[in-house]
Amino acid sequence: MAARQAAKALSDAFRMHVLQSPAMQLPPPRRSLDVEHVAIAVPGERAVVVQGINFHLEAGDGLGIIGPSGSGKTTLIRGLVGVWAPVKGSVRLDGAELKQWDRALLGKSIGYLPQDVELFDGTVAENISRFDPNPVSEDILIAARLANLHDILTGLPKGYDTVIGESGNRLSAGLCQRIGLARALYGGPFLLVLDEPNSNLDAEGDVALREAILSMRERGSIVVVVAHRPSAIEPLDQLLYLREGKQGCFGKKADVLTQVLHSSNGSGVLHAGNCD
Repeated sequence: MAARQAAKALSDAFRMHVLQSPAMQLPPPRRSLDVEHVAIAVPGERAVVVQGINFHLEAGDGLGIIGPSGSGKTTLIRGLVGVWAPVKGSVRLDGAELKQWDRALLGKSIGYLPQDVELFDGTVAENISRFDPNPVSEDILIAARLANLHDILTGLPKGYDTVIGESGNRLSAGLCQRIGLARALYGGPFLLVLDEPNSNLDAEGDVALREAILSMRERGSIVVVVAHRPSAIEPLDQLLYLREGKQGCFGKKADVLTQVLHSSNGSGVLHAGNCD
């Protein structure tokens, strides 16, 4: 039964993602991200999880996505990076829908840190470089330094060549998350999407995350962060509030925060109130 279910899941995935070479090679994105009337459902299901999402971001912008648990934040960002295709509307980089881009080029232009970081059995360097067959050592070092990891990694038994084990089981949760951040930063992607990137970080990791976000924005990248802790939205300038899968409000951080009531109740978690 497990084998049949796995085979069906693979077949469904391959039908969804038919590999097609675009007729025209587009240049790497550098200007904008547009989300237009987007609705997203879990693949294979009819029920829409998020709908009516509209916003525009330009190079250097930083967007925080906030809202109650179950409001569709993770579903939305899976649509932004192309993991799940919208059932309605479009996600565009520099005016072109994601499906118009060569998949290899699109992958290099997007950095994604999921909520549950998955590392693979291999060296630290291989995981940071996304197992690139021809990795650039300087790019690995830049990504590690942006994540404030270099000194920690050189302190490991074999440095960057330390084998981390399946799913990174030889490392702490915090270190796995920071290696996942370095992987997302590898190659200086234009669109950097982080899903609760500080859930396992200590104070030092929080500082490193803030500096990495600011550095990427200064380099002209668009940074999107799903946030529950107030510290995660500090280096961002815009906010999107989701409520029950719909867009509550979007705009400058200060303007949105005047509409979204937030408190810290000892947990440091954002709590949203009414937002019209």
